[in-house]
Amino acid sequence: METIMKHICLLIFICLVCRDVYSQDFNLSIRQEQTATPREWDVTLENTSPCVILNAYLDCKGFQSHREINPKVILKQGDVCIVNDGQRMNPSDSLHFIYAWETQFAFKLLNQSIACS
Repeated sequence: METIMKHICLLIFICLVCRDVYSQDFNLSIRQEQTATPREWDVTLENTSPCVILNAYLDCKGFQSHREINPKVILKQGDVCIVNDGQRMNPSDSLHFIYAWETQFAFKLLNQSIACS
């Protein structure tokens, strides 16, 4: 009976650990807000996961800007935007850019690779 209880406790512990790891959000966080200048939007892309994110791509179909954006931060290629030149973003890393357009654009994550160690 004692052996069975030990196995049950071990199983419960493993389930709790797995739940904590797999319930985390491993996606790139996209936040934006309007600046003090009309029709200007401040965007922050942040890796809020405990893992490295690389090869992150956003859906940019219809995205435009009157203001130049650093292509190392976000580069529009057709309907896709490449984040951070496809390079790694470590946990807590963030990127920032401002774009100017009549309306706010709804950026959506298309794809990314996750590397956990």
